Amino acid sequence: MREHCPITPDVVSPLRARPRMPAATLRCTLALLTCVVMSQAARGATASLASPFSLDSCIALTEQRSPDVRSAGQEVAAARARLRQALALDPPALSYEVGKLGTRVSGEERESSLRLSQALPFPTQRTRAGRLARVEIELVESNLQSTLLRLRGEVSRAYRRLQADATVLRALQAQRATAADLEALTDARLRTGQARYLDVLRARAERARLENDIIEAERTLQAGRRTLNTLMARAPDELLEPADSLVFTPFTDSLSAVLAGAMRTRPRLRAARLELERQSAAVALAKSSLLPSAELGFGLDRVPGSDRLGVGAEATISLPFAPWTDRRGRVQEQEALRGGAEARREAAERSLESTIRNAYQAAQSSAQQVERFERVLLADAADALRTAVENYRFGQIDGLELFETIRTVRSIQLEHVRALLDYELARIDLSTAE
Repeated sequence: MREHCPITPDVVSPLRARPRMPAATLRCTLALLTCVVMSQAARGATASLASPFSLDSCIALTEQRSPDVRSAGQEVAAARARLRQALALDPPALSYEVGKLGTRVSGEERESSLRLSQALPFPTQRTRAGRLARVEIELVESNLQSTLLRLRGEVSRAYRRLQADATVLRALQAQRATAADLEALTDARLRTGQARYLDVLRARAERARLENDIIEAERTLQAGRRTLNTLMARAPDELLEPADSLVFTPFTDSLSAVLAGAMRTRPRLRAARLELERQSAAVALAKSSLLPSAELGFGLDRVPGSDRLGVGAEATISLPFAPWTDRRGRVQEQEALRGGAEARREAAERSLESTIRNAYQAAQSSAQQVERFERVLLADAADALRTAVENYRFGQIDGLELFETIRTVRSIQLEHVRALLDYELARIDLSTAE
């Protein structure tokens, strides 16, 4: 059972004798608590602003804010408006004619007429004009897709470079403690006579070199962050951290499959093909302009000597096939432009194939380098560094060999990051090259 402690005056008196907190002290305490709470809130807001950005979110934000995308979208809207213009008829004309003005003829004897006329093109002319306008819509839509693909490539490259810079900085910072420990170890060995002062100087120089590399890596990281922020239409120095780090993921697609997919889906090549189709449609439209077109008019006529209005009509037909017109020259011009479009399409196909083959070969060679680093060199470098430190501690090697090992290990780590970055950039070229 729980024992009850009796409350005696000796117990109560200290509680009653405790002094109350002054009002000024209470206000100061509340203000301090308020500052702590606000500081934690601000820290939480900063953490939320610094939340990592994935590659997909960076690409989506760039597509939303890019002025190039907005401009290409407006070009698509303009092309769709041109389709409506191509299928529309010319506006009708309303005319009023009065004859024999300025003569002695009375008003009752003057002739007058009111006409409403409409130009009617040959049926195939509107059809071919509509086909040309539809091809132009597909062409500007392909240009929009090309702009999106280009931005995707630029953002992906900037994102991967930012990841590589962050990885390099972390690798260098991880060696900072090792460099400080080795400097302390050489100082201790110098005091005991087991090392030369040259070893201490080498340790200090190696630590200074490492600090310089860290400063350069931080500068490069900030420059990469500004580049990516600029692409995303954000403030240059706004907080931005990549969501993940560089990880090697081998690809298994064959060159033939990658090349076939690129030839089928890349927007710039599709635009070159659509340009050829557009010029073919323009040639057909130019040839249709050799066909005659008609203009019909109906109206009311005032006939002198009659108390009733008469109905009048007129028909006009054009003769564009006459040899002194410019229609045949227009046909020759469009045929020449079609030849140029065909040449540009062939050049685009060859350029894309060459770019894809080069990117595929670069990705393969970079993948082999990364696999060699991760399978052999990184583990061997870590073992070599541990062995060199232990041997130096027991006097089995001198400082020159130790610091040469440290520089070799750092070089292997940085080369591994560079090979990873080259591999990722080659994969980006494979997916975005045009």
